[in-house]
Amino acid sequence: MHNFKNKHVLITGGTSGIGLTIAENFYQAGAHVTIIGRSKDKLAKLVRFTTLCIDLNDQQSVLQLKNQITQPVDHLINNAAIAEFTEFSSCSVKQLNNHIAVNLVAPFLITQQVLPFMSKGSSILNISSYFSNRMLHDRPSSMYSLTKGGLDSLTKALAFELGPKKIRVNAIAPGSVNTPLFIANMEKLNTQQRQKFNERISHLYPLNRIGSTEDIANIALFISSPMAEWMTGSIIKIDGGLTTH
Repeated sequence: MHNFKNKHVLITGGTSGIGLTIAENFYQAGAHVTIIGRSKDKLAKLVRFTTLCIDLNDQQSVLQLKNQITQPVDHLINNAAIAEFTEFSSCSVKQLNNHIAVNLVAPFLITQQVLPFMSKGSSILNISSYFSNRMLHDRPSSMYSLTKGGLDSLTKALAFELGPKKIRVNAIAPGSVNTPLFIANMEKLNTQQRQKFNERISHLYPLNRIGSTEDIANIALFISSPMAEWMTGSIIKIDGGLTTH
């Protein structure tokens, strides 16, 4: 178990899925955890954590974050994202703008807001996706891939810029993970498409399964720990072998 006693971790999109599991694991490792989410009802249930209600699609709300932080931040986890798999020719400007706002602009602005509260030894972890460089049949991902590819580039640029300050910046690129968002997207598929995807899991994933939120949280804690103190600018694939072919 990694020890994060007396460390402050700030996580976006921490009310469910990968973000919530990461938050719970940091908490169990001794950290004080602040979760940013947009649902007041979901945040109200997270009594173990400090919570901030911010809509990442609202830039003015995001820009007020610095006024709500009351203590140093040791680790920032940019996890929140949206993913709509729409045929390229049918993508609307509103959909595109939403993806850019939440998946790319929000991590950029939040990192700007949090940076003054970080110091030597702090770290930033962005949750990317295999869709930044690996596409799947029947999963049109232009909007999602665009923004996750941008997040990968931002990760490397910030690692280069913040390295002299001894602040590390990395990203995790998960494969398919069993989260509420994944389940919701699967439910949008018709029965035939869903069956086809399930049949393809053994062909897509050498380990013959999709990921769990614990799979991602375990790596997140390692990357944030002193054990990874020479790791920066890395985009870590954790995808059950999906991108080996």
